[in-house]
Amino acid sequence: DWGQSEKKLSVFLDEIDDIDVIVATGFIAGDRSGRRVTLGRNSSDYSAAIFAKLFKSTSLTIWTDVDGVMSADPRQVPSAFVIEQLSYKEALELAYFGASVLHPLTIPLLAQDSITLRIKNSFEPELSGTLIDDNVSTQSYPVKGLSSIDDIALLSVEGAGMIGVSGISARVFNGLQQKNISVIFITQASSEYSICLAVKESQAQLACQALTEAFAMELQLGHIENISIDIDSAIIAIIGDGMVGERGIAARFFSALSNARINIRAIAQGSSERNVSVIVRKNDLSRSLRAVHAAFHLSRKTISIGLIGPGNIGKTFLK
Repeated sequence: DWGQSEKKLSVFLDEIDDIDVIVATGFIAGDRSGRRVTLGRNSSDYSAAIFAKLFKSTSLTIWTDVDGVMSADPRQVPSAFVIEQLSYKEALELAYFGASVLHPLTIPLLAQDSITLRIKNSFEPELSGTLIDDNVSTQSYPVKGLSSIDDIALLSVEGAGMIGVSGISARVFNGLQQKNISVIFITQASSEYSICLAVKESQAQLACQALTEAFAMELQLGHIENISIDIDSAIIAIIGDGMVGERGIAARFFSALSNARINIRAIAQGSSERNVSVIVRKNDLSRSLRAVHAAFHLSRKTISIGLIGPGNIGKTFLK
């Protein structure tokens, strides 16, 4: 309620007009009845964005325990590095896909008023961190970063009775909405024979139950042949504004996974072209991230050299 919040802030500022610095708690808020509520996990960042908007600030700095937004999860990709600059849209994609340093609701709030955001490390304050604004930085590689979500379950709804029938997708989403299940990923073959979607693994059985109930008649008549669950999956996404209109991005993505002998189980790309996502086996996640990170020149190339049968010259070379 921006109207009420602005009014309360104005009254508060009138009472403390001689104070230069305000220290405010994040995370804690109030509802219209005056009761204390919380804004949820990582919402101190969200609180900061709310205050930045209310104060009509031009910039916001979030101090955290990492050097900035990384090009990939450093626990999975040791060669990951800090991304110096991101657009709001790139940051939002990375935040949604598991970059825990960013609260997803923070970014659109700042983007509305073009408030610059900088992520800095409170333990290394001299580092520049990551700058997020509405300027798209030019760089030699189109992919800014990789993100991933593990503990994913893949659900498939298949049947010849779906072909040419309107409203099937609506019924899928409505059935899941009835159980408060969020769909993370969706793709459908142009044949309309199957719809594939991903949910959190913890909600897989509930999602399957919801779809079974929604299509009970079609399952009974054989119009839908199967509703299946495949657990132990993970989503990998490549993200970057430079991907828009750039030819061959998907080909390099898929080739990197193929060369690493990773099987792609599902593919999705939005029309914005700044995010291409695939689903792989969860135990292939680290290998997949490293392969893709290297393929887009986000990692230093590693070359293995073998020396066979070293004689005197070979021994000297090794020394």
